[in-house]
Amino acid sequence: MGRRDETPAFEWFPRGTPAGGGTPPPGRAPAERAPPERAPPERAPGERAPAERAPGPRAARGRDEGPAEETLTVPQVALRVKSMLASAFPEPFWLVGEASGLTRGRQGASGHWFFNLVDDQSADSRARACLSVTLWRTSVTRLFGPRGRLRALVPEDGVVLRVKVRPDFYAPRGSLNFIIEDIDPEFTLGNLDRQRRELLARLEAEGALAWNRAVFLADVPLRIGLITSVESAAYNDVLQTLAESRLGLTVLVCDARMQGEDTGRSVRAALAALLACRPDVILLCRGGGSRLDLSWFDREDIARAIATCPVPVLTGIGHEIDSSVADAVAHGSFKTPTAAAQFLVERARDGLREVNAAFAELLRLAQDAVSDGQALAAEVGGRLRRAALGRVQREAGELALDRQALASAAERSLASARHELLQVRERLGRGRHMERLAALDAQLAAQRERLAGAACALLDRQAGLLSAAGDTLRLLDPRHVLARGFAWLRRPDGSVLKDAAAARAGEILTAVLRDGDLPLSVRGPAVPGAEPRPVD
Repeated sequence: MGRRDETPAFEWFPRGTPAGGGTPPPGRAPAERAPPERAPPERAPGERAPAERAPGPRAARGRDEGPAEETLTVPQVALRVKSMLASAFPEPFWLVGEASGLTRGRQGASGHWFFNLVDDQSADSRARACLSVTLWRTSVTRLFGPRGRLRALVPEDGVVLRVKVRPDFYAPRGSLNFIIEDIDPEFTLGNLDRQRRELLARLEAEGALAWNRAVFLADVPLRIGLITSVESAAYNDVLQTLAESRLGLTVLVCDARMQGEDTGRSVRAALAALLACRPDVILLCRGGGSRLDLSWFDREDIARAIATCPVPVLTGIGHEIDSSVADAVAHGSFKTPTAAAQFLVERARDGLREVNAAFAELLRLAQDAVSDGQALAAEVGGRLRRAALGRVQREAGELALDRQALASAAERSLASARHELLQVRERLGRGRHMERLAALDAQLAAQRERLAGAACALLDRQAGLLSAAGDTLRLLDPRHVLARGFAWLRRPDGSVLKDAAAARAGEILTAVLRDGDLPLSVRGPAVPGAEPRPVD
């Protein structure tokens, strides 16, 4: 099985080489095991092997020199070993150990299974006792075939097994092997269930079962990380469900082992790779399988990696009847991978419906606010127009009264002066004062002209004041002010914003312009010292 690059990339994260990778354990290779038909026939104790030879010259010299040590041939030693094994293990016995280096022969080839059973209690992995075991093809078919009673329990590396074995010493290779005759499924499954219960109890005591559930899950998760075995049924089901939703979701796929001793390392590496891409949610999915196949998701390393993940993790592992520790610590668990994908699709659709409803309500409120503002502006403009017209009319009336009073006063003054002039003229008569009278008459005429000019100037000034008042009133008309490039800022409650310091950051205002309204948002506090400038 070839290695794959473990460097993650966006949208695709290949997995590493599975643990074992088909490499036989040190010291023994599957090719070195001989099939049963090559084993030599057993001999009774004491029977001499055909290849046994007479003692050589060294043995003869030893007899001359004194008592000689016994010298055995290789067949004799092999026979004694077989005899001792037969005496020590007269009947098949049960053996407990952890499977390691499992190699399954193809059905078309040998069909035999070869692996080691190592001590599962030793803390030092380098010094653990190890025994070679073999499961012949006939036993494989009997136990794990379509009608076998163990077809739901397929051994993997790292699984502790209880097997019934008998020893077999193969003299041509000098190898000791143990032939498996039966496997106890209750021991393995019971041990897995016990470990699962103990792990759940520890995690519950620590509060770890609620850690990932406390992580916020987005209302519309659009960036989805997927951890599964690429090209598996679960992989195809999830991608098909997400694609059929037509929601424009982004899927970050990370290939990982879903079974075997390398599952924990592969899943942890996949989680780390996806976290670097900042997904909204992570899906951990695999299809159904045997109880032993799914037991890899009862391991503590996977459970803690999910529990401490800062992103919500949703699991879809196995079928409806399956449940694992990974399901217990995840943010949410679903019976199948398809159900997990459907949950995300429905959540995204619900979120989009809420966003659309909120947008429609916001649009309605904005339209109502604009209508209310327009009505208020029309009302205020009408009041200003009426007030300006009333003020102009009052000023015009007062100016007319002043004009009439001035004309009357001028006429009275002229009449009085004329009367006095006539009296003086009569007194003077035709005497020497006629010249003086003519001079006074000229002075009177000049004063009359000055008085008339002063009256006209006063009337012109009053008319100018009246015209300026009219211009001021026209300038105060809001329509003319807006036409000059100024704007009127209105708050959502309808009040007018007069001071820049009264604006609040984030407040929504409406600028009333000469040709319509413009919504604005206050981005910060007012800038002190800023001078208002009209817009051309």
